[in-house]
Amino acid sequence: MRRAWPLGRSISEQAMTQLSQNPASGDSTTSMTRMLLGLHGRVREAVANGIPDVGGAVEEPTGKLNPKGDVRQAFDVIADEAIHRELEMLCSSGVVLSEERSEVHTFGPQPPRYRFIVDPVDGSDNHGRGLPLSAVSIAVLEGVGELAVGAVEHALVGSLDGDEAFLATRRRGAWQGSTRLHTSGVRRIAEAFISCELNHWAPGPPLAGVLRNCRGVRSYGCASRAITLVARGALDAHIDIRNRLTPESFLGASLILTEAGGHLCGLEGTSIGPFRSIRESTVLIAAAGRDLAMEIVAALS
Repeated sequence: MRRAWPLGRSISEQAMTQLSQNPASGDSTTSMTRMLLGLHGRVREAVANGIPDVGGAVEEPTGKLNPKGDVRQAFDVIADEAIHRELEMLCSSGVVLSEERSEVHTFGPQPPRYRFIVDPVDGSDNHGRGLPLSAVSIAVLEGVGELAVGAVEHALVGSLDGDEAFLATRRRGAWQGSTRLHTSGVRRIAEAFISCELNHWAPGPPLAGVLRNCRGVRSYGCASRAITLVARGALDAHIDIRNRLTPESFLGASLILTEAGGHLCGLEGTSIGPFRSIRESTVLIAAAGRDLAMEIVAALS
């Protein structure tokens, strides 16, 4: 029998109440919040137990690659299966696009009510090695329309390691537990702590200059968590200009960032996307505000 997961371990009732107080949101915000938080809890439980959410061991898929060409680990499969099962149980209809599946998964009456853009375990290498930053990343869009940053209506980035989840609803703010998130407000590179993604890539002179001139540099190997660290003011910017980043890893975090007052753009300083699919790669600058983002853009040009 499946064990119940206490919602309080993902986000407080106080925060959920605050998110739903806008009369324009009605009950839909509360319902989506509860669904995402319950889903996060089920995934954490399934990964911790090493079995799918409804029982039955998963054989370790050693050496197999996911559609992006990354090595698929057992916990990736477990998390992905748990997410698909829970969405079918909790939502009347939808489309799921997951990093771990080449096919688009549809369920319920069509056209779908929602699209769920999912990275079951963002930061898989971190999780597999016992490093601290990994996350379940889920972006919720309306059933039809563009695959774009501006189309995300709800988002959750939830740790697999015990921290409270980050959650946002468009025009309702971004939260971690009962704390409403705000970026640091840092406006200059010289004052900024910056995260930079370096996997499979070496920075050229312009980026090396940014990293040399900023206050501090970190590299985490998990886009969703790095961007949410900017959203809560722990970091001031996150830079990934390798052209390897794909939408499932950052769409959820992008809403959390912008609802916290941050700014997201590409190397030209303009918005990124829309995307043809979740396999389309991009570059990204996520900053505490537009001023810092534009200074980074100018420094990289």
